[in-house]
Amino acid sequence: MENDSLGGSRYLLLISESEDYIRKYITVVQTQFSKKVKFVRHDGACELATNSIQMFYEDEGIEQQTTVTYAHQTNGTAERAIRTILTIGRSMLHHAKLDKCSWAEAAMTSIYVKNRLPSPKFVLKNTFEIFYNSKPSVKHMRAFGRQTYILTPKENRLKWDPEARTGIFVGYEEVSKAYRVYDIEAGQ
Repeated sequence: MENDSLGGSRYLLLISESEDYIRKYITVVQTQFSKKVKFVRHDGACELATNSIQMFYEDEGIEQQTTVTYAHQTNGTAERAIRTILTIGRSMLHHAKLDKCSWAEAAMTSIYVKNRLPSPKFVLKNTFEIFYNSKPSVKHMRAFGRQTYILTPKENRLKWDPEARTGIFVGYEEVSKAYRVYDIEAGQ
């Protein structure tokens, strides 16, 4: 990306290419969702073709498929997903009139939203429904880039201090039921 993100990111990875993350992801999918991973498709990158990861695939009975070098269209599903995420994220940034340095937050929020949109590929179900076997609630969803207020806990303010400060909604936390908000006053 042309600009570092607010958090210091320089590029977007949809799934980490580290062996540890791949093993962890496959294990979570197979145990949490009772789904068997049948194959893994990638572009033949060196980090995905090590002996240890190949042994892991063999032990798990997972077929490894590689796409043709420099032929991105053979990995069409992943390429289309990236393009969709960038398009949604770019639209959110433009609509919210935020700086380009918010691109990572826009991308993560677009992934969160995309996983809750119906897909014709899954007979109008969404990714969330496929994994969790229930419809996702959208009551908590907010408009990206909107002004919001960050509550200052009673313990951290004096009697005449304001109860909240102004922020900008930039997404959802991955590991908790919390919102990500850019604090205008603190610049973070």
